[in-house]
Amino acid sequence: MDGSSVLRAEIAELRRRVAVLESERDEFAQHNAELFVLQQVFSTMNSTLEIDDILSTVLRGINEALRFGRVVLFDVHDGVATRRLETDSLGSVIASNDPEDLVITPAFAAMIAGTSDFLLGSPGDGNIPLRDGRGTYCILPLISRNTVRGILYVDDPPDPEISETQLRMLLDFAVQAAIAIENARLYSETKRLLEETQRLALTDPLTGLANRRALTDLLERELTNAERYEAPLAFFILDLDDLKAINDTAGHTAGDTALRTFADILRGSARKGDIVARYAGDEFVIAMAQTDRDAADYAAARIFELFARAHLRCSVGIAMFPYDGSDASGLFAAADQALYEAKQGGKNAYRFFGGSYPRNQTPDI
Repeated sequence: MDGSSVLRAEIAELRRRVAVLESERDEFAQHNAELFVLQQVFSTMNSTLEIDDILSTVLRGINEALRFGRVVLFDVHDGVATRRLETDSLGSVIASNDPEDLVITPAFAAMIAGTSDFLLGSPGDGNIPLRDGRGTYCILPLISRNTVRGILYVDDPPDPEISETQLRMLLDFAVQAAIAIENARLYSETKRLLEETQRLALTDPLTGLANRRALTDLLERELTNAERYEAPLAFFILDLDDLKAINDTAGHTAGDTALRTFADILRGSARKGDIVARYAGDEFVIAMAQTDRDAADYAAARIFELFARAHLRCSVGIAMFPYDGSDASGLFAAADQALYEAKQGGKNAYRFFGGSYPRNQTPDI
């Protein structure tokens, strides 16, 4: 081989090496880009506890980092899978149109049961959980605390086959997504329990009305608004007459029933925004915003009509803000004085503080 032939061979070898290096460079660049997207996705997933945000981030990340044409997420609850979210043709995450649009193949059933780590498949293998498979696909369960929380399905890859790198990254997505979803689930459950505890702390267990503690906060806010807008407010204290006699003659169960019926009537007759609470024992309170004396008189008469239909008797004292009291304690004192006068007058009546208005007959409404 002469000198020129040797030189040409060396040049050709150099070009081959350059081509290999450029190919490796492009591969590393693509891998770095995928890792960058993956890092961003995991960071976003760990910065929120909202389940919908986490799931959408997972689907977008797989679409952007791994360039699968379609990503579908299935919910799994009590061994039942439903189609929840998926990417559309533009890569946007949308809610699935038909949650029941899936095929429970043997492989998919194994995913739901948690007995399969992942599955790589191809069209026609009989294991695609969708009716319109698009090329090679992969299915992975999202498992946390030994429970399958969801299932990821991807298909329509950028190349005919799903690479080992893509599979490894999909497994990373599945692990991180399962952890994030479990954290979100625990947060949601803790939040629900806290809200339920707070609700119970502010609710009378027998009647379901606001209790005395809740009344204090609600009334303070309502009086602040009434003062700010110079609006009248009617404050009622209602006492179920002869509760002790009901308990003594028919038993405490009958007394509890009477209290619940009493509360139901108050709740049913109240307007949206009215405060209705059980203050103590057989005493209840109603605070009606934007209510002048005539409107309060009408409301009291209406309530007495409903009590009469239920064969209940009660005494009521009514105070008007700001005339009879400019704060909660003043209104309580005025309404309590009016209640005392109603009881002294023979019960089953309502009276306004400082006014004549004794009423013990139901007027025509």
